[in-house]
Amino acid sequence: MFTTILVASDGSDTADCLVTVAQSLAKEDGANVVVAHVNELMAGRGGAHSVHANEDLLQDKVRMQVADLKAAGLDAEIHMQSTIGKAAKSIAKMAIECHADLIVAGASRHGPFADLVFGTAGQRMYRLAPCPVLVVPPKNPGPTRHGLRVVGGTGPSSHDSAPGE
Repeated sequence: MFTTILVASDGSDTADCLVTVAQSLAKEDGANVVVAHVNELMAGRGGAHSVHANEDLLQDKVRMQVADLKAAGLDAEIHMQSTIGKAAKSIAKMAIECHADLIVAGASRHGPFADLVFGTAGQRMYRLAPCPVLVVPPKNPGPTRHGLRVVGGTGPSSHDSAPGE
């Protein structure tokens, strides 16, 4: 069903769950896994600086996630990018570049009010993604399909516009 699965990893422990889900799906289909990480930058007078003070540790964690996938016998690679702006847009661009036919992303860790005001990463992702997006809730029980939902996918031919535009 899938040939390339892109995992949007922020290097957190929660992202380990995303990698586990992608690993399970990739083993079923013999798919390649691309672990994508975006270093979000904030521009200031002194130039651009990482939003996360521990960005080097987050990148190390992403590298370990890829190593774990390779140790499990999967074809896995890493794509890292730094950007000023929305990470979801960069992830969608990486999905296009690697010809992903599924993106595995995490749901927001914010409260319901923040989700209402700002939207969740998953909501932004499926509006921009060139393929279906599997949004994994923060407290997913593991690689089973329970608790997972596909929230959207515009298909490869209609990635230039978001649904409802």
